[in-house]
Amino acid sequence: MFSPHSALLQPPLKAPRILLNSRSSKGVRNPELSAEARSSQNTVRWFSKTRLCSTLLLDRVEVERALSYTPVFREELTVQNSCAWPATFDSRHIGLYGCAHFTNISESLVRRGVISRGFKTKAAQARDLYGKSDVFSKSDLGDRRKVLETVLAATEGGPKNEEKGDVLKTLLRTKGISEEEQVRLHIAFFEGYRLSPYKSSRMRDAVNVLMFLVTVVFLVYFFQLRKVIIGLPNEISPQEIDVTFEDVIGVESAKQELQEIVEFLKNPEKFSKLGGRLPKGVLLVGPPGTGKTLLARAVAGEAGVPFFHASGPEFDELLVGQGARRMRDLFQSAKNKAPCVIFIDEIDSVGSHRSNSAIHPYANQTINQLLTEMDGFRQNEGVIVLGATNRRNDLDKALMRPGRFDVEVQVPAPFYEGRVSLLEYYTSKVKLDRDVDLRNLARQTVGFTGAAIENMVNQAALRAAIDGKDFVTQAYLEDARDKIHMGAETKGRIPQERDIWITAYHESGHALVAYYSKEATPLHKVTIVPRGSTLGHTAYLPERDESHMTRSQIMATMDTAMGGRAAEELTFGADKITTGASADFQQATELATCMVKDWGMSDKVGERVFERQQNTQLSNMTSELIDQEIKRTLHEAMERAKNILRTHQTELKLLAETLMKHETLDAKQVKQLLETGTLN
Repeated sequence: MFSPHSALLQPPLKAPRILLNSRSSKGVRNPELSAEARSSQNTVRWFSKTRLCSTLLLDRVEVERALSYTPVFREELTVQNSCAWPATFDSRHIGLYGCAHFTNISESLVRRGVISRGFKTKAAQARDLYGKSDVFSKSDLGDRRKVLETVLAATEGGPKNEEKGDVLKTLLRTKGISEEEQVRLHIAFFEGYRLSPYKSSRMRDAVNVLMFLVTVVFLVYFFQLRKVIIGLPNEISPQEIDVTFEDVIGVESAKQELQEIVEFLKNPEKFSKLGGRLPKGVLLVGPPGTGKTLLARAVAGEAGVPFFHASGPEFDELLVGQGARRMRDLFQSAKNKAPCVIFIDEIDSVGSHRSNSAIHPYANQTINQLLTEMDGFRQNEGVIVLGATNRRNDLDKALMRPGRFDVEVQVPAPFYEGRVSLLEYYTSKVKLDRDVDLRNLARQTVGFTGAAIENMVNQAALRAAIDGKDFVTQAYLEDARDKIHMGAETKGRIPQERDIWITAYHESGHALVAYYSKEATPLHKVTIVPRGSTLGHTAYLPERDESHMTRSQIMATMDTAMGGRAAEELTFGADKITTGASADFQQATELATCMVKDWGMSDKVGERVFERQQNTQLSNMTSELIDQEIKRTLHEAMERAKNILRTHQTELKLLAETLMKHETLDAKQVKQLLETGTLN
């Protein structure tokens, strides 16, 4: 295939002056010439300025250098158009191209992107190309700079069609064409193609692209608008629901509360006879990933009724009134299929507090329609609305009154036994090593939701498969747990040795304070392997889920948080402390603030609660007293941590040095090291 750069592949010829050919003549007719080409009446004449600029570009001559040359004209024979050129071509136009030779070849024009943009100039487009072909006249010699600058603004293009390339190849096979003439034919072909009607103008190309983009945007908008306008409810028939309460694990209390809803859907007459009124709506409240959607599907699956589901953002209005119309259609479809369940996920998106904004007077239409629909139910009509949210405080109060969402079901992160059940369920789907301790893993995953536990097991299985293992071991599960909790290992970042030593002493300080504090959460492991944005981490393993924390437990937690900074200061000096304790201070400050302002654990402030938004309403004396108590609580925690580390400086050094060697130590290894001074 012909390339617009093919002429540049020829070695440039050098001479002290520029030569332009001006004569055209006819050669021998080629019998392979098509009838269409032979009957062509159109003739393309070359604009001499274009020929000169093309020649300069061919030999890569600097603009300033080219302006110093004076053209010298001579005549030379040309080549017959003996192939199937485009309709506007004639045999005479090829010979009008002359070859120029220069010295001082430069790459400057190439770097400016001129070569790849072609030689068709605006001047050549505007000029009458069908008139008499003239050479570069003397009157134009003073205008060479303008010509060259015009070329620099040339448009991109060039023959990219294999058919056009075959035409050139056929022409070059004609007998008697020298190597120099072949170079000129390459350039002539390229310029002829640029000026032919087969190549549309820049304006036409821009219009075509614009029309294409407008069409695409219109089609996308049309289908999106059609989807919004039609807004068919998402209905799942009872036969398609394969989820029951047996498939919902780790939220036993929520399942028990929803069981009576299932009983009503199965036998509504049973409740109507006694005059009872079942709730119209049930709100499921809990963090993301706890199984709220799964619970809603299980309610419909247990009752064997249709299930209509929608998400709050689906009611966002593209057109005024569309959100309210979709809400109305959803409830109408549900009433036609009663008894049934309507589930609205992320209901806070549509049921948040109403506004009185004059800028958006239609902003409340959707929630008003929801309130109207829930009020419009007849008692025991057979339609139950389940809403799910993790932002309960954002909901409008009118939505939460009795008669709409009567029941609120909490769906928290699973407790210890729930996590054990979830681990047993998800690990049953992978090849698990027999030595895996699921109860130990459940203790390590405090705060993990069902979705997080599923992800942890899956990540462990993937890593074991990558490593070519036959089973998923405890180590892979714990590594996946750390990856979810703290981030992946930062293998590409290698800290300097000084930073590693600081991290080793910092984490050793946390570990030792936790080890020697009676009320602290038991140590699980300590590591200096970078993960996420941290250079190290100390993990703790609670013996059970804590519903309450005592004052001594809170103080021990603050002491442990201060252990990292205390170890840095005792080891390297007060002037060498680092910024690594920021997250530790944040945790300790939050606990100290809650002790003083929320939990009534300050003797000077007393047993009272200060709302966070009341800070501006407090007197200066009260605000200062609160600040002093928080500062005193944190200072005492730091002093307790320092006292522990001063007493055990030998153990601190030993633990840091061992971490430098092994990188990660679990609780058993730390205990053995502190008791015996060595590791087996």
